[in-house]
Amino acid sequence: MKLTAVGFLAVAAAVFVASTVALGPSSLRGYLVAGSEAAMVGGLADWFAVTALFRRPLGLPIPHTALVPRKKDELATKLGEFVTGYFLTPEVLEAQVAESRVVERVGVWLADPDHATRLAGGVASALASVLGSFDATGLEEPLLDLARRHRGPRSWAPALGRILARAVDGGAQRPLVDLLAARCREYLAAHEAALHPVVKRFLEERNWLTALMTTDRLVSRLLRDARSELARIEEQPDHPARLALEDLLRRLAFDLRHDPDAVARVDGLFARLLDDPQSSGLVRRVLGDALDGLRRSLDDPGGPLAHRVAVAIAEQGRRAATDTRFHDELEGGLRRAVAWAVGRYGGEVTVLIRRQVEAWPAEAASRRIELAVGRDLQYIRLNGTVVGALAGLAIHAVGVALPRA
Repeated sequence: MKLTAVGFLAVAAAVFVASTVALGPSSLRGYLVAGSEAAMVGGLADWFAVTALFRRPLGLPIPHTALVPRKKDELATKLGEFVTGYFLTPEVLEAQVAESRVVERVGVWLADPDHATRLAGGVASALASVLGSFDATGLEEPLLDLARRHRGPRSWAPALGRILARAVDGGAQRPLVDLLAARCREYLAAHEAALHPVVKRFLEERNWLTALMTTDRLVSRLLRDARSELARIEEQPDHPARLALEDLLRRLAFDLRHDPDAVARVDGLFARLLDDPQSSGLVRRVLGDALDGLRRSLDDPGGPLAHRVAVAIAEQGRRAATDTRFHDELEGGLRRAVAWAVGRYGGEVTVLIRRQVEAWPAEAASRRIELAVGRDLQYIRLNGTVVGALAGLAIHAVGVALPRA
């Protein structure tokens, strides 16, 4: 573009030289001289203006030139203030959120089972990594202190019942069942020799019939069958033992909310637990086992927990795309969040722009800006040459048309 602009100026200069030297006095010569003179003046003036933005023309220390290198820090601040003052405003961004239909588009994307499955896998893997690096040591005492401060006349049983009901409905107990079944199976395998006489004695003491039927072979088979059944409990989400446990937990959740006797027993147990010096160790073990079971379940991309997360994500995406009330609530929340973030942190954009530009050397900053906008600026030189020529022709024409004294 620079060469093109220089080419236009060179053509104007060539026309001026040719019309001045080669042509004799004539009306055409006057027009050519006037037009080419004005074209050179316009081209040179705009060359000076464009060049003065980025450097000193011809290296001369002319005042008010090389504006970008000298004023880059001030320009960066003004640019940041311009962006945050006119673009990153709560009103502009809230309108953009509404016009771009972010909630609806994200909802449609999430409603696709494949998308939901991929997202659920990523979320589960990230949570598993967080849980794997999380150290629950030291949490038991703050938890117990919090519970002691709030026990008083308050009953924890109804809240525990509601939490238990929601957990069972969401399948939260399944990772713990997996962990419990695995731990029991491993224990049976590791201590079979020690458990063998215990189980045999237990059966023999029931009555005379079981005493006659109990043999070492029968006891070994019972222990082996117990391990196999525990393995099936791990592998089968619909195993009868799991279903029976879920039913038991649901009934327990109901009793905790509606049965006064159950409420009283739980509150008494809870009070004794809080006052027991061994509570810290128990809470620590429960937390550790719960976190470990949850991590193992999340670490399985094709496992039931990841599948339930994917189903939940797809369902929420479907609601966001089709449920008008839910969609409006999400969009309102998003708009408020955007407005809050811009109001609180919008000024950081100005700081970021200023710091980034301040870090650039003056010449590098000037060069980068020139490369970004310089092509359009060269059109100013072209336009100056062409408009100058037209203006020169028009002025000369007016001069010819005016009567002479």
